[in-house]
Amino acid sequence: MDQGDIRGLTVGDVMHSDWPTLGTEDTVEAAIKLFAERGVSGAPVVEGEALSGIVTEGDLIFRDAEDVKGPGFLDILGGMIPLGDWEEYRRETLKSAGVTVGQVMTREVTTVSADAPLSEAATMMAEERMRLLPVVEGDRLRGMLTRMDILTLHILDPSL
Repeated sequence: MDQGDIRGLTVGDVMHSDWPTLGTEDTVEAAIKLFAERGVSGAPVVEGEALSGIVTEGDLIFRDAEDVKGPGFLDILGGMIPLGDWEEYRRETLKSAGVTVGQVMTREVTTVSADAPLSEAATMMAEERMRLLPVVEGDRLRGMLTRMDILTLHILDPSL
């Protein structure tokens, strides 16, 4: 393999096999703490070794608050009577607040295999504007590839 050519590298050559993971029942607070402590912007969500989704900083930003519509209320002699479906409001509020990672994660995840050419993974990440790309074997998580992994190759070895 020509060391000066990124086309000779595979995803497995540069992926992180020890990337932190989260479970669907982990709290959003635990995810934020993990991101801060490990200096990462996202983590794959796994059940056992199987990839269930991915959660990123973008998933955790409370950007959809204005989309949660509470039921109207009727004020009769100081008593509040909800006019809408209270249970639906509760579900939407919990979803928007993101109580668990499973409620806020992205379930449809683009993945790549470890033996895929790094150049193809880099192109996919650029075209889909992805910062993190899970590396899988079947449905089992093997590692993560980041944009920085690819950028760092060019800094550490400018001939790539």
